Amino acid sequence: MFLLIFIFSTILSCSESVTVQFKLRQLPRFYTPLNDKIYLASSFNQWRPNDPQFEFNSVTKSLIVDFENLTNVEFKITRGSWATGETWADGTARANRKLSLSNNPQSIDLSVEQWADKSNGNPTATNQVYILDANFSMWNYLPRTRRIWIYLPRSYSTDLSRRYSVIYAHDAQNLFDASTSFSGEWGIDETLDNFSQELIVVGIDNGGAERINELTPFANSNYGGGQANSYLDFIVDKLRPYINTHFRTKPERENTAILGSSLGGLCSFYAAIRHENIFGLIGVFSPSFWFTNDIYNYAGKHTFQSSPPRLYFVGGQPESATMISDMQRMINLLKNTTREYRENQNNLKLIVAADGQHSEWFWRREFPNAINWLFSKN
Repeated sequence: MFLLIFIFSTILSCSESVTVQFKLRQLPRFYTPLNDKIYLASSFNQWRPNDPQFEFNSVTKSLIVDFENLTNVEFKITRGSWATGETWADGTARANRKLSLSNNPQSIDLSVEQWADKSNGNPTATNQVYILDANFSMWNYLPRTRRIWIYLPRSYSTDLSRRYSVIYAHDAQNLFDASTSFSGEWGIDETLDNFSQELIVVGIDNGGAERINELTPFANSNYGGGQANSYLDFIVDKLRPYINTHFRTKPERENTAILGSSLGGLCSFYAAIRHENIFGLIGVFSPSFWFTNDIYNYAGKHTFQSSPPRLYFVGGQPESATMISDMQRMINLLKNTTREYRENQNNLKLIVAADGQHSEWFWRREFPNAINWLFSKN
């Protein structure tokens, strides 16, 4: 009889599980995209880095696991692949974490110092800037993904009933963070952190080799291009609805801006016409109107269906021999075709800077004045 009881007890003990609650107490804030899922990969689940059964809750940042018939387990934290696994703060590989299991439930607090895919350099973005998604799908518009950034004003987390106007901005690599920029950053976050006007800014990375294609509405015989319709349709029909659904925005036309510089200025101006019902405020910084004369033909033939969007043009005399004359040509065309631009100076503004250069430092300097003017009616 004693032998049977001993065997039965042994079977029960072998089949018992140990419950462990893992809690993510700290993540690399800037380098953890808001949309990314966090996983626990371990010797218990064959080191699968994206096992849905071992995904942390996106709200509570916790995960409960029942370990069966184990006394020790090794594990790491990932964002769905080993290329996005955890490392030490300096980027060096981290050895497997080890946990000794007891017979009682356990609660484990975890801090992730850094991810393996962090960019080089130290971020200069303020705490109001987040990577929304490192690989936001552009399908069905373009066969690519794109990193999307978002700036949320300081009051966003405290004034929970408030809604905010939104700016969509191109070339996001250069907007917030010097470590990701090509030749300096706009400092949009530093500006807005100390600005009376509180806004959400959605930054869309340029596509690198696809930049010319995506930011130009018409092809150039020497440089190609001409995919701005698809790029803007992605913003209007996919990205913008996502932002309006997941964040507290003012989605109306008069509260929605788009801006950019160089080819981004050209694309933003084109958006003012093609999507006049979506964007009511347009920032046109040093626009590349030289890229093709088709933009003048397109603008000249257009008739706005309602009140036209407010347009803010800015450029520097030293930028090129034709920068100012190209902008003036476009403005004259708009005044000839659109009564509101001709009669109301509050609908259109041109700034010509004697020292302005085709560079981020110039656009950074001019950004506050542009925002002040564009949102002066809000």
